[in-house]
Amino acid sequence: MSHNESNGPRPTGPHSESDHPGASRPGTVPGESSAERIVLPSGAVLVDEASEDQHRGISRRTFVTGVAAAALGGLALGGGVGALIGRSGQRGSAPAAAEVRNRPLSIIYGGDVCDAPSIVAKEKGFFKEAGLDVTLHRTVGDEDIKAAVGSGQFDASSGIFYSWLKPVEEGQNVKFVAGLHAGCLRLVVPKGFKGTVADLKGGTIGIPSLSSSATMFFSMDLLDAGINPLPEARQVHWKVLDPSTLADALRRGQVDAIATSDPIAYRPILGDYGMELASNMSGMNKQAYCCCTALNGDLVRKEEPLARKLIEAWCRGSRYVAGHEAEVAHIEVDKKYVAGDVGTIQKLLSGYVWEPSVAKLKAALLPGIGKFQKTGYLDAGANPQKLADKAFATLGIGW
Repeated sequence: MSHNESNGPRPTGPHSESDHPGASRPGTVPGESSAERIVLPSGAVLVDEASEDQHRGISRRTFVTGVAAAALGGLALGGGVGALIGRSGQRGSAPAAAEVRNRPLSIIYGGDVCDAPSIVAKEKGFFKEAGLDVTLHRTVGDEDIKAAVGSGQFDASSGIFYSWLKPVEEGQNVKFVAGLHAGCLRLVVPKGFKGTVADLKGGTIGIPSLSSSATMFFSMDLLDAGINPLPEARQVHWKVLDPSTLADALRRGQVDAIATSDPIAYRPILGDYGMELASNMSGMNKQAYCCCTALNGDLVRKEEPLARKLIEAWCRGSRYVAGHEAEVAHIEVDKKYVAGDVGTIQKLLSGYVWEPSVAKLKAALLPGIGKFQKTGYLDAGANPQKLADKAFATLGIGW
């Protein structure tokens, strides 16, 4: 999965070494009566409310994402944020009588707890009921999932869209379609850590790859804390380790933090030697969706009816998880899709939000690109709207 971005663009926007660890001259958002809202460098909005929980439990079914909420407001008006994304061929609902030319399809996955939607769709027969022949392929070693999907070696995968933006910008033939779920990424520090994200400046963060979902997502939290996240800036050291060794590296003090996905991210917490510093559901840049579907672009353009059936069955798998966490945990563990014990996997699944949507992903995409661009991973002169149009398609799905 490793995709070395050390030769990527120079930083454009993050703070320099001399900056104070925190937001640089943050602005307040007018019109707020209950709490002061501070806009941070990445575009995240920080709300200073006394009622905000500082120690959230594993279950977080209810949360607010400012990006999605603001964007959805524009979407409802028909011309706001992201209104042009995926405009070509877009319809409110899928055509009722489109011919589907079936062929075998393949989804590549990483073996994470949050791969449940595709696993459920396969094991519960949702793909088969849709007339699809889908094979799930577990990634091996440092296999580059983005390149594998972009080249057509595999038809689809999933992951947080931030981690796919640079490959798409560089020409990978990939289209996002639906958001699958919220939750699964954590930034974990040793138990007893007294600082904030800003205190990781100069420290070492263990990651599974430089292009992983967690690396890309938590780069925005680092940015908001006054830290330039780009590897060449050397304000933080990203240490790439075999995913299976990340938790142990934290326990041994070989890294100051780890940024990865469950179940590995949860192991230090379960083992009582680590604590969550941030997540993609509770940090300053919390998002409505962690994983979204990423399809090969030719599948979307040349086989739209087939691609649509794949998305609909895949999202059916996501919806099924809610209320069936125990059953899904057994499927993941008993059939060896995910390493871990059933009780822990069930607890993790219960902490995510399973509300797949094409429309909500569309609403979050454009503001998300604008925010992520400030980390320096994308070209400074890139047009967020053009990148969003290039990366997204609705396949005629309106929900």
